[in-house]
Amino acid sequence: MSGFDLKQVSRNDKGLIGAGIVAFIASFLPFVGISGSVLGVHYDAHINGWHGYGILGLFLIFIAAGIAAARVFAGASLPKLPVGPNVLVAGLALLGTLLVFLYGITYGNGTSIQWGGWILIVAGVVESAFAVMNFRSSGEKLAWDATAMNKPASGSVPAQGSAPASDQPTASSSDQV
Repeated sequence: MSGFDLKQVSRNDKGLIGAGIVAFIASFLPFVGISGSVLGVHYDAHINGWHGYGILGLFLIFIAAGIAAARVFAGASLPKLPVGPNVLVAGLALLGTLLVFLYGITYGNGTSIQWGGWILIVAGVVESAFAVMNFRSSGEKLAWDATAMNKPASGSVPAQGSAPASDQPTASSSDQV
């Protein structure tokens, strides 16, 4: 890894990767649980985040951080996708955080999200925020953005004899049959 300079890594990438590491550690802490007392005997039971469909959310959060880390530390690039890598990372982080949160609030009757679960959810939100800021600063276009698809490529000029799309006549309701 000669020639790698941590100062060259953007703040958004550092935050995204750091939040992914915190989320990984927090996934092993008490996620949801129940506590109370019966006949004067106190009980406390909890599980970590590695249960149910919460696992899918965890994997999405970790994959988002892993893609960012691979791009930063290894200089890796993704294969050609319909969306840019920063859009992919933001989408994975947001969806993963949503799934983890939904799993926490829907786990079961009488359970509540424990301290480790809140750390995990906050880490997911922070990772998502850095991923969205990374996307916005990258200048990538969304695949479904109609304005991005209708704009000519930079530096291109419309062909001679054809008017720009804004100058062409449009059909009015009286022209339609």
